[in-house]
Amino acid sequence: MSTTDNFFGQQQEKSKIKTLIVTDFFKAYFPIINNSVGKDSNEIIYLDLFCGPGKFDDGANSTPLALLDLVNNFKNDEIRNKLRVVFNDENEDFVSLLNKNISDHEVMGRLKYKPTIMNKRAGEVDIKQYTDKKVPIFSFIDPWGYKDVSAKHVWDLVRNIGSDCVLFFNSNRCLMDMPKESQNCHFKMIFGDQLQNVMNVVNSSSYGQKQKTQMIVELFSRNLYEVMAKDKYSGYKLYVLPFGFEADDKEKLSHHIVFITKSHKAILEMKKVMVKHSNFYSDLLGFDSKDQLQISLFNRADYVDSSIVEIIKACFTNRPSYFNNTWTVASLLEVLDRYNMEKHYQVTPYTFDELKGTLENMCCKGKITPIIENGKSARKNITDKREFKINQELLV
Repeated sequence: MSTTDNFFGQQQEKSKIKTLIVTDFFKAYFPIINNSVGKDSNEIIYLDLFCGPGKFDDGANSTPLALLDLVNNFKNDEIRNKLRVVFNDENEDFVSLLNKNISDHEVMGRLKYKPTIMNKRAGEVDIKQYTDKKVPIFSFIDPWGYKDVSAKHVWDLVRNIGSDCVLFFNSNRCLMDMPKESQNCHFKMIFGDQLQNVMNVVNSSSYGQKQKTQMIVELFSRNLYEVMAKDKYSGYKLYVLPFGFEADDKEKLSHHIVFITKSHKAILEMKKVMVKHSNFYSDLLGFDSKDQLQISLFNRADYVDSSIVEIIKACFTNRPSYFNNTWTVASLLEVLDRYNMEKHYQVTPYTFDELKGTLENMCCKGKITPIIENGKSARKNITDKREFKINQELLV
């Protein structure tokens, strides 16, 4: 019996969080896609390249069945009439179990397109047959390890308008296996021209394990950015948002969920989902199941405010002309995310509401001037739509 077989014995808490992140985002964003780019398309594709059997032995649903439950509960048939579900796993037993697990699902008779279930190595799946349709694709890439993961394939999957990808990135496994020369063929597919930089990080004695895993994710994102830049549609804006998972037994990061999109609206939705399921006692996004007592002593808000002020300072120091601009919460957050992408190849971990709260505090300290029409009063200085200017006093 392989490690992957053992994995589906009983659902662990972190596996549940992973499924919730995917389905909660899908629930929030799928109708948005359908009402925007999806309205001109007869199809919206969900593609899971490492789907597993759909259920754990203890009866808990894994992502495929959880997704079908969600789709079944949409209020009308519009999405069910467009959604094309594609499942794949190279494990023949898993595919057989998945067929059994979904055959009696209530949604099966309500979907216009019967789900496609394949039994192939992920790297052998012809994703071009889906990407060539030029329709929105939501892809979920959840490998056991890192084999068959390719930055080029990830970019191909998010290249179409309205397409997003959730990648399960086994950063600690990369860290452990990088010294094995025989694995470099797999790592080249992931890190491309950044491979030497990754090896330098792995071999460095200057960083701890957590720093190394975070830097590895950053270098993957940087390679993905470079892959996009080589594409003829290189004008796209790329957004990458990581979510870390602590190892169960040690003070280490075991893996990341990495969300990849070209839409800042999608980033805003995923930030809300990730914050909902995050319990790190810092401004980072992630989940730790080891020490609930320690986590309960802290609150994310204790860290976020000062971190947001610092990134605003850094961004405006780098671009002083921004002090001449007027802003809304949304426009400032997008600029901060773009700035962080340029510096670290990932967006900030801050939500719209968190930035809004910080801006209100900054306003009380005279760092921000809200733009309020003469003769009008305002109960709140910072609202969702109100424009404001950031004062030079920010840097004092």
